[in-house]
Amino acid sequence: MPLTMTQDVTQAAQEAAGLLTDLLGEDEGVSPLSARGRRRVRIDQLLRAEARIDAALELIALRLPRWSLRRLAYDDGEWHCALSQQREMPDWLDLCAEATHSDLSLAILHAAVEAQGLEPKPAPGSGRHAADPDLGTLLCCDNF
Repeated sequence: MPLTMTQDVTQAAQEAAGLLTDLLGEDEGVSPLSARGRRRVRIDQLLRAEARIDAALELIALRLPRWSLRRLAYDDGEWHCALSQQREMPDWLDLCAEATHSDLSLAILHAAVEAQGLEPKPAPGSGRHAADPDLGTLLCCDNF
């Protein structure tokens, strides 16, 4: 028996909510007054309001702050989503996280999962990412 439009939307909503919850993870000890805590509260509110697309974009801002939406297109019944760390760079030079799905929120979330897999892993023995922008730039200051 084929799914009706209502059943398909309900199934996509349940899948998106589950994926959002998995990607959010646990932030124990995060104050609801902090910026991170406020974003988590906003995502919960958006999920209750069934604003899955906004919740997915808010999740990217929370969990993947270096990534942003590069391309969103609808073609032949599928949404194509690409996330990028450097949107101004040409497509063929940039490392993009791409995904497709018939539901827009799920296309964005699947791209977020792929982007999470492309994030640099922390160096052994340190709590920071190898490509953390807070580390600054190393300069050679020798006077020759």
